[in-house]
Amino acid sequence: MDVVTPHITSVLKTYQASAPRSLQGPGSGRAEPSGEAPPPPPPPAAPPILLAADTVLGERGETLLEGEPISCFSVGGERRLCLPQILTSVLTDFTLEQINRVCDDLQIYCSRCTPEQLHELKSTGVLPKSAPSCGLITQTDAERLCAALLHGPTALRPHKLSGFRVYHECFGGGRGVCAPDQNLVQCLECRMLYTPRRFICHSHGTEHRTCHWGFDSSRWRRFLLVAEEEQDKEKCKALLDDLAERETPALAPVVIKQPSQPLKRKQVCQNLSHTVNTDNFKVFSFFYRLIPISNI
Repeated sequence: MDVVTPHITSVLKTYQASAPRSLQGPGSGRAEPSGEAPPPPPPPAAPPILLAADTVLGERGETLLEGEPISCFSVGGERRLCLPQILTSVLTDFTLEQINRVCDDLQIYCSRCTPEQLHELKSTGVLPKSAPSCGLITQTDAERLCAALLHGPTALRPHKLSGFRVYHECFGGGRGVCAPDQNLVQCLECRMLYTPRRFICHSHGTEHRTCHWGFDSSRWRRFLLVAEEEQDKEKCKALLDDLAERETPALAPVVIKQPSQPLKRKQVCQNLSHTVNTDNFKVFSFFYRLIPISNI
């Protein structure tokens, strides 16, 4: 009869205790049940962090949108533009139904201004004294909205543009060919021609539940990149830098210290109701109800 050393006995007991339920282990039910309690279950996953609405007034200033000065508040590094001004000075050729439809498709969020911001807009004459509320839209979303409504494809351009390949990663991304001498970029998918500033807003991709922040088409050089397959990338980058330097920068938001002369209520109502005049004023879907401008 072979003698089992104490060391082997200890090893067997340890192995049997560690795998008593294994189909291939040596336990085979011979191991004594462990007296240790089972480990506690893992803690439940923490819910997503939901931030409260930003109640900061922000610095009021002006920015250019499609060449038109628009009042805005700079809050947290993002400009929030006055929506009624956009509707009455930039998107004058579109119905509210068209604008709402594009906002639904792009999932554009439109927030209601705080009482302090509303008071600031009224005291400086941007809004009439009787305005009950005002919508604010980030400049990123305002650029997306204008790009979809004002700068969509109008005609096919079958000829191929001569230049170097570029791409951007904004709003779904896009790839094209840039011709610096013509200040144009041709989309490789639809063959349409755009200026570099408009091309970074052009995309054939789709995005879902994407939070956009800090976009400014006037700084298009930051977003337009040279394709990796280009051999002389440094030369291409220099051409883009030179092209960007020749353009006039957009108006940056500046704090307005002296309030401007308020407009008369009749004058404001005439300007606003001339463009926005409908009895079927819709809502920006699942966000908040817009105030009919014609009733202000």
